[in-house]
Amino acid sequence: MSGEVADWPDRPWARRWPGGGPEYGAAYGRMIDQMRGFLDHLAAAQPDEETLAQLGAELAYWSDRLKPLEVPEGERVFGRRVELPGRGQTMVPQFMVTGEDDQEVAGTVSFGDYFLGGNMAVHGGAIPLLFDEVLGRLAQSGGRAPCRTAYLKTDFRSITPIGPVLRVRAWFEREEGRKRFLRATLHHGEVLCAEADALFVELKPGQP
Repeated sequence: MSGEVADWPDRPWARRWPGGGPEYGAAYGRMIDQMRGFLDHLAAAQPDEETLAQLGAELAYWSDRLKPLEVPEGERVFGRRVELPGRGQTMVPQFMVTGEDDQEVAGTVSFGDYFLGGNMAVHGGAIPLLFDEVLGRLAQSGGRAPCRTAYLKTDFRSITPIGPVLRVRAWFEREEGRKRFLRATLHHGEVLCAEADALFVELKPGQP
């Protein structure tokens, strides 16, 4: 597996989405970083009524401003900037690639307070979400046809902590026709936090 991360669009994971490439501008990436920080601060705060009222009003303003800019799914940017960490979205934790090819990918992830489940541990539902994101993109790398998750089994081995940088590794086990079997692990130092076993199935022509 290569130890370097190639630039867009040569990365194995890269797929050309209409409106989703880096030509859209660096401002989008900076905005998403700010939104991630906002969600973490909101989750960690105990705001007073005045702050909440002001925040609600400002969010309503931006919601109204964005609504006329809605476009069909194929033209959207959110989750389609594959050269950005986390594909330029806030739904999943920010996964940073450190090495990859069309059979394996390695990287790091850090869960902020937005993903807190309790007692400074990551919410159990956020971990399969991370695995599905990483494995799903790997399953479609190397020019492979699009596919969908058939099953994703996650085993929780120890507490996944909020805050520290964690290591993620995902790899192909085998391919059988339209079936793609993959695995992944999540480590905090030498401690195995969770691991996943997944099957992705290639879509038939015209299948959504």
